[in-house]
Amino acid sequence: MRFRGIPILWTSLVLAACQGLPPQDFSAWPHASLAGSHVDTGGDRVDTFRITALNGWPVNRKAEQDPSRTLGVDLVNAIEPGRPVRVEFEGLARYRNSVRSLFWDPRRVEGSVDFVPAVDTRYVVRGEIGDDGSTVWLENDSTHEVIVRKFTAAPKAAIAPDMRTMTPDAGQ
Repeated sequence: MRFRGIPILWTSLVLAACQGLPPQDFSAWPHASLAGSHVDTGGDRVDTFRITALNGWPVNRKAEQDPSRTLGVDLVNAIEPGRPVRVEFEGLARYRNSVRSLFWDPRRVEGSVDFVPAVDTRYVVRGEIGDDGSTVWLENDSTHEVIVRKFTAAPKAAIAPDMRTMTPDAGQ
């Protein structure tokens, strides 16, 4: 009787290796950079626009683990230029008051683009958070050119009207 666990384990390891490796640190070589941004609205709210994943690998996990430490901090990621990269990003309203953060709508909008970054170019996630909807995009920091397109999230649907207070139409 042969032990079949080793070939299965070996196959699993090979398939896992095919998923790719996490992003490398290119900061010592010529590179491009991806940065987040924020807008301090002057009150309790800070509109935050940040990178969430590169080529499917989560980045900037500290922002999710302890959001209070990254409030108003724009994290930067170095990437290899000249090769296609998939960048996933988001925009959301964050609040200095943690209780408010739990119960208020963050007005989150997400997007992702595939593009080839240029050497020594800085790309920044920008956006607008508003009551009428939120928009987020990736742009070249020096030329302000939008990379691929803008992503928009509509505001949450209004509460349905109370049917008990509505009057029937005369024709029905």
